[in-house]
Amino acid sequence: MDNQAPYPWQQQSWELLQQYVHRGRLPHGLLFNGPAECGKKHFAQSFAEAVLCTANRSEDAARQHGKACGKCHSCLLLAAGNHPDLVILAPPEDKKTIPVDAVREFIQDATLTPQIASSRVCVIVPADAMTSEAANSLLKTLEEPAANNHMILVTEHVRHLPATIRSRCQIINLPLPTQEQSLQWLQQQQQRPQQQQWQELLNCAAGAPLRALSFEKSDIMQRRQQLFNSFAALINGQQAPLSAVAVWNEEVSEVLLKWLYEWTLDLLRGRQTGVENMRDLLPVRVLSDLIPRLDAGKLIALIEQLISLNRGMGERNLNRQMQLEALAVSFTGLVVVQK
Repeated sequence: MDNQAPYPWQQQSWELLQQYVHRGRLPHGLLFNGPAECGKKHFAQSFAEAVLCTANRSEDAARQHGKACGKCHSCLLLAAGNHPDLVILAPPEDKKTIPVDAVREFIQDATLTPQIASSRVCVIVPADAMTSEAANSLLKTLEEPAANNHMILVTEHVRHLPATIRSRCQIINLPLPTQEQSLQWLQQQQQRPQQQQWQELLNCAAGAPLRALSFEKSDIMQRRQQLFNSFAALINGQQAPLSAVAVWNEEVSEVLLKWLYEWTLDLLRGRQTGVENMRDLLPVRVLSDLIPRLDAGKLIALIEQLISLNRGMGERNLNRQMQLEALAVSFTGLVVVQK
């Protein structure tokens, strides 16, 4: 096992948890919340390993800075994937949700006495995948936790969790790093791309450096460029809605809607605060001349439409083709005709 450490942009949250540990006041329920690809799972894994590490209970613990040593018996068991005091619950491979039976079995493990470490750490990821019944079954365990046991819930949709769950956990927010932090970290991971290439990959990844790193060896930039060309042609009146949808249908819904939302939001940002404040290079290069003539009210309505559609695609069995056609039509007429 490599010596797990939090990412640089997570250091403040890590230090807060270490203060709890040093004071002997680590909450039994922790909720790590943050956007996709911000490093939440890595943070949870690093912290769980640090809690279970034997060296962190020794007189030399200060030398570890709260991190797992990677060498003790407990760390070796973690590396082998069979530490008896680490319990992880995730959706089954063929499912998107965590059923109540799985949570009940998890609770039985979560209430056992630690076998090797001084504590038992139980992780649910993503916690928002629990069904309502499953989440309710967890309440009593959070209210009356077993001694020396800690439960970590990881989510990017904290509001999807019942208020009763949220109120029983100490929430640790894990935001995305700043653009400067992201670019510095990416350059350290892979020197080959130039900073401008990393900047474009970071834009493509909605500011998430881990996703940008995974994009570096993929065709994601070409796919994004193709979709943007269609998006720009639609706004310019150079492409019909049905032709645009034919291009959009080549991309998965989640990625498509994310990019359309980001571009529309950036256009609104440029319309209201100036092109110099836009974040994405694609609309700046291609649509900057049109931005002063865009209808801000229609842009706001489109952003609301995209948010609603994205939520609907995830929660309801919507007709994708019809929804995209209606969306494409909404993008026409954004340019105000000057008299």
